Amino acid sequence: MKLNKVLVVGVVGILLVCLFTFKKDNKQMEEYVLKDRIEVNDSYNSIAMYQVDGGKETKIDKMPESGYVIDTDNSYCMLNGEKDQGAILKTNENGEHIIGNLAPEERCFVKFVKLSDKTLAELDLHSQGTVEDFSKTACIGDCDTQEENGVYETEDDFGTSYYFRGTVSNNWVQFGHTGSSSDDASKIWWRIIRINGDGSIRLIYAGTGATAVGITDSKTNALSEAFNGWYTNNMYVGYEYKSGDMHGYKTGITKSNALSKLEDWFKTNLTDEWDNGNGQIDLNAGFCNDRSGSTDSLGPSGNGWSETMEDSGGTGTTPTFYGYIRLAKTTQPTLKCSTIYTNGDNIMNKNKDYFTYIGAKGMKQNGTDTIITGTQSLTYPVGLVTADEINFAGGVWNKGNTGYWLYTKQYYWTMSPSDFSVHSDAHVFLVNSDGDLEGYTVSYANGLRPVINLKSDTKFKFDHADKPKGTSDNPYIVSN
Repeated sequence: MKLNKVLVVGVVGILLVCLFTFKKDNKQMEEYVLKDRIEVNDSYNSIAMYQVDGGKETKIDKMPESGYVIDTDNSYCMLNGEKDQGAILKTNENGEHIIGNLAPEERCFVKFVKLSDKTLAELDLHSQGTVEDFSKTACIGDCDTQEENGVYETEDDFGTSYYFRGTVSNNWVQFGHTGSSSDDASKIWWRIIRINGDGSIRLIYAGTGATAVGITDSKTNALSEAFNGWYTNNMYVGYEYKSGDMHGYKTGITKSNALSKLEDWFKTNLTDEWDNGNGQIDLNAGFCNDRSGSTDSLGPSGNGWSETMEDSGGTGTTPTFYGYIRLAKTTQPTLKCSTIYTNGDNIMNKNKDYFTYIGAKGMKQNGTDTIITGTQSLTYPVGLVTADEINFAGGVWNKGNTGYWLYTKQYYWTMSPSDFSVHSDAHVFLVNSDGDLEGYTVSYANGLRPVINLKSDTKFKFDHADKPKGTSDNPYIVSN
């Protein structure tokens, strides 16, 4: 007889032996969140656990840290010498590991994988490792390095992120239609920036049409707008901003012109795909408008960007350096939002500069129990690419690159502040027509390329099963 009771195993603070027994009289149960399984009489089930990193399995004696899920495709239970197809082995949306519907004396093998690793495998992609020097442009052609083309990895706030770098052609996605149309001519095309550490997939707008537009076509910009209508105050580098507040957000704020225009675009073009939050657009993944700043162009110690320094400047007309330090001076991009600590607590700034949908639930910071909710202020979950993501992709400050995949021959905004100059100009990074990063006065009109995130459980189909996946003539097509 099957036991239909479901077991909920908490993610944090629970020690489990590598092969253990769930029994009513087992005192170890008091240390686990297994209360729903206490009334199983004297029957038992044994479970072996494995953590999978980079394809390598390691037997573990405690639950893995946040950011891991049960690999439902490769975890299984054995009953009478056969795999039990009815066993429940999964991780729910709250991060709880669910094991249930087991028969007495059933033995289970539970494998935990990183969320982003699971997405990487489902997209049939492979990481080429890490990159050490981001001062070099990357592409096939006239670049500083011609070897770094493909998928690479680094850490973000939520785990391992996998990003596309250099000259690539396998990151095309077709998702949605413009306006209320549904014909081929209204298809919206995107390209994958990266797989986020939580397994969601970050996309950047790449045009509309029955087929993908040329990569240097002006249609790769959805809009042409000023980032903000005025420029004579630090606050105008903000995606949302508030006078006198370096990290103004949510309460008493003004939306940037870029945000207002992007939300209008989202409402017009992605209403069906959004489906009031029930579609495949992720609700929790956010967009970084890192306003960590310093009045010293190399940080207070003169040694560059430091995670231990205090915020300084950032209000009124005080000359302030934001991302200019890490991207123009030291070339140290990061996918972790708001890296400077204020009063010893960087989570405060992460929740002010990491812009998220008003209904976002928040996610655990990688390796900790701390929940990063972000601003919870956006009407729709839409943003822009960051200057750091441009640098990871192969674009560099003041170095042209016409060969990497984010080059479009067009000017378009990022959402990363550069600096507020001694001339009282608020500058935000953009990608210029030569493909390099540049700080630009926010009141000028330049391209806006919407960025969204797809949920980690998004499924894809292909027009041609026998051709390489993700190309412009065989893109990832969202199917659920």
